[in-house]
Amino acid sequence: MKYIPYSLVFIVVSSVGVRHVQAQENDFTQYFLNLPVVNAGFTGMNDYLDVRTGLREGWNDFSIKNSNTFLSAYGTLGAGKRSGRRNNSLRISNPGTFNSIQQSNEFRRRLGAGAMISERTVGPYKSFGASLNFAYHLPLSPKLNLSLGTRGSFFNKRIDFTGLQVRDDVNDIFYQNLIASNQGAQNLVNVDFGTVLYSRRFYFGVATSNLVSKKLNGEQLFAVADEARYKAQIGVFLPVSPELSVAPAVVATYAQGYDVKLAASLRVRYKEFFYVGGGYEAGSRTSLLVGFNTTNLSIGYAYDIYTAALTNFNANTHELVLGITVLNRYKLKPSFW
Repeated sequence: MKYIPYSLVFIVVSSVGVRHVQAQENDFTQYFLNLPVVNAGFTGMNDYLDVRTGLREGWNDFSIKNSNTFLSAYGTLGAGKRSGRRNNSLRISNPGTFNSIQQSNEFRRRLGAGAMISERTVGPYKSFGASLNFAYHLPLSPKLNLSLGTRGSFFNKRIDFTGLQVRDDVNDIFYQNLIASNQGAQNLVNVDFGTVLYSRRFYFGVATSNLVSKKLNGEQLFAVADEARYKAQIGVFLPVSPELSVAPAVVATYAQGYDVKLAASLRVRYKEFFYVGGGYEAGSRTSLLVGFNTTNLSIGYAYDIYTAALTNFNANTHELVLGITVLNRYKLKPSFW
């Protein structure tokens, strides 16, 4: 049995509870590559099936595994997609006609749906999550749209005692509390909502996290992360020249009893293929961003340098996100937000 001081377990659990759980177990720097995870209102915004998978690995001085993975698929249902299929022949003879179809109310009024599974590991802490998203999109004007979305999630969080030994398991109060709390496991379900106002050039969204949360067991475990949280997101697409475009974005997160957390990013894209940029989260980290994208494939990489109190624990974090578009019959290009 490998001996690990219970104080280290406490640090790990505390850091996870305060930071990672409040982000619905998906604390990815490149959130802009999978916006439905942040706000259910983004679900189905593109008229194809968007499949993405991501891996985040943190290397630290404690030799403790720190990883985060996900697999998601979000797509569009409803009249808009059928309209595009019925009129696909018009696109061949006159591309301008297809563009007008895309801008029609029938095409823009759509229903989005999708799902995601995720896994989180930080030392002895492990979690599994699964969620379902639905969103309805409707046009407000020739260029402006509004979406209303909801997400239902299930999480299993646990402390894995395999290979863990404390000095005095009988008299160690912290260890006994974990044992008493369903062997250090907790199951819960969440329901959240999100809305997005958007056009081809910008978006503004508001979403909740842990708004409706029900513990199925393990009432005394991870109680620090019960608060509802509210996120506001804004992103803009700015063409600079025929070959260059920029995409700044900001996310603000608020929870009662905590300061507002701000995160910003800026990416510069060349020829709709390659981009570089940076990110900054106040009091937490700075990031280097690099990515490639085509009509059917995208690859994004982020390298994080932590500036918070647990700098050594979070040091050298690498993140890779891979995206594939499926059923994209009209070769529609993803939005560069």
